[in-house]
Amino acid sequence: MPQSLDRAITEIHLRDTTTYRRATAEEFSSQCKRLNHIWMKEGKSAAELVKTHKLAPDEFLSTSADTFKIRPIISCVGGPTDRISWFLNCIVSQLLTKVPSHLSNTNQFLEQLRNLRLGSSCVIESFDVTSLYTNVQNEQALQALSEMLDRHGRNIETFGLGKARIMTLIKECLGCNIFKWSGSYYSQIRGLAMGQRLAPVLAICFMSRIEEPVLARSPLMYCRYIDVCFIVTSTQSEMDECFRIMNEQSQYIRLTREIPKDGWLPYLNTQIKVSSGIVHVKWYRKRSSKNILIHATSAHPSAVKRAVIRNMYRTAARMCSGVTEREESRRLASAIARSNGYTIPHGNAGRSHVDRRNTSRQDKLPLCLPFISDKVSAAIQRCIVRAQLSDDVIPVNIPPNNIKRQLVRNRLYDKQCLTEGCVTCPNGKDGDCASVDVIYQIQCEACNSSYIGETGRILSVRIKEHLAGKRRSNVLTPLGKHRVEQHGGNDFNIKCTIFIYLFIYTLTECTLKGS
Repeated sequence: MPQSLDRAITEIHLRDTTTYRRATAEEFSSQCKRLNHIWMKEGKSAAELVKTHKLAPDEFLSTSADTFKIRPIISCVGGPTDRISWFLNCIVSQLLTKVPSHLSNTNQFLEQLRNLRLGSSCVIESFDVTSLYTNVQNEQALQALSEMLDRHGRNIETFGLGKARIMTLIKECLGCNIFKWSGSYYSQIRGLAMGQRLAPVLAICFMSRIEEPVLARSPLMYCRYIDVCFIVTSTQSEMDECFRIMNEQSQYIRLTREIPKDGWLPYLNTQIKVSSGIVHVKWYRKRSSKNILIHATSAHPSAVKRAVIRNMYRTAARMCSGVTEREESRRLASAIARSNGYTIPHGNAGRSHVDRRNTSRQDKLPLCLPFISDKVSAAIQRCIVRAQLSDDVIPVNIPPNNIKRQLVRNRLYDKQCLTEGCVTCPNGKDGDCASVDVIYQIQCEACNSSYIGETGRILSVRIKEHLAGKRRSNVLTPLGKHRVEQHGGNDFNIKCTIFIYLFIYTLTECTLKGS
C-alpha cells in the first residue's frame, strides 16, 4: 500500500469526532503526572497506529481512502501506563477463569466439543462482535469488572490492594489515552484503546454481562474467544432468538453471524461439521492467511526450522476428529511447508520427536550467542562437550536481523530524530542519534580529518559535548584542540557516522573465538 494512501486512510479515521479529539503535548504530560501521582498514593499498600490487515487483490484497485476500514492500535509499550497496567493485569486476569464462556485457547474449545452430546437436528453458528474494543464504554467495562471483583475478589491474589484502589488505578490507566501520530496528538474519547494492556480483560468481563441472558436459556453449547462466539442450539428458531437477545443488550454492541458453508463452520483455527449428531473437526487456515513460515533457505538454525514444521504437523493432527479429517489437514500442512521451500518426504510428515536428553533444559545455564551458521553452532557444541560442560550449559542461538527488523517501524510517520541541528542522522538513518553503545566517527568537513570515539551513552548527548568543546575552543577536547591547532580558531562543520554497534560486535567476536 502506498504511504500516501496509508496516511489518508488514517487521517480520515482520526477525523471521527465521536471517537477521537485533538490533544496537545501538555495534556499528555499532565496525564502522565496525574497517573504517577495516583500510583504513588494508591500503590503504597501493594505487596502505532493502523492495525496490519490483509487485503484482497481487488481491494487494491481502489485508491480512495474512504473505502478502507481500519482499527487503530495505540501502543502503550514504554508509555506511562506500561508497567502499572502490567501489574494490574496480573490481578484482574485471574478473573478470566471465573467467566463461564471464556476460552483461553483452541484446546479448551475442542475439549468442550468432545464432551458434547448432540441430536440430529442441532444447529451451529458463530457470532462476531463488531469493533468490540471501540464499542465498549469505559464506564460499562469498569462496572462489569467491579461486579466480578465483588463476586470473586476473595479468591484471587490482589497483592495487598483493595478493590477500591484497584478500580481507581485501572480508571486512571484507561484515562491516560493520548497518543501521537504524524507529529500531532489525539485523545480517544470513546471505547477501549486497542493496545491498552487491560483492554482484553475488560472487554471479556463486559461481554460476560451481555451473554448472561443467553446462558440463562441453557443452549447446548456456548463459548467465546474475546469477540467471537460459538453456539450450538437444538433448533434454528432457538438460534435466531439467541442472536436477537444478544443484539438487544447494549446500544453499542452489534453482532454478525456466520452459518456453515457446505456443512463446515470455521471457528478459530478449526472447522466444525455436525452430521447426524456426530461432530467432525479439521484444521483450518483463513483464506486471508499468507501461510508464511520461516523459509527453508533463511539464516536460522536447522533445529528451529525442524521444530516449526514439526509443530505445524502436530497441530494439524491434534485438531482432527477422524482419519479422513487428519489426512486432509496433513495435506494442507504439506502444501504450506512446500510453499515455504521445504521438502517433505512421503510418510515422514509429522513424525513424533523424542527428547533423549538426560538433563532437563531448565537445569542448564543458557549460553546466548548470535546464529552464524549450523557449522559454527556445531563447532560451539563440540567445544562445550570437550570442556565437559554439556550437563551445565546449553547454547541458545539468537536469530539474526531480518528484513522486517531492518525496514519496519511502528511509528512510521513520526520523526524519530528530535535533535536540533543533528549531525548524525543525515549521514545514516533517522534515529541514529538516539543509539547507545556505539563506536562512532566524527569527520571535519573542512579538512576531512577524522576522530573515532566510543560511548555507552546516547550518542546525541556525547556529540553535544564534542560540539560544546569545539564552540569554546577547549584544547582539552578533541574538536576544540582541532579547531585551535588545525584551523587557527576558525569554526568548521562536522558530520558523524556510526561504525559499530558494540553489543552486536561483542557477541559476534565471542562466537568466532569459541568456534
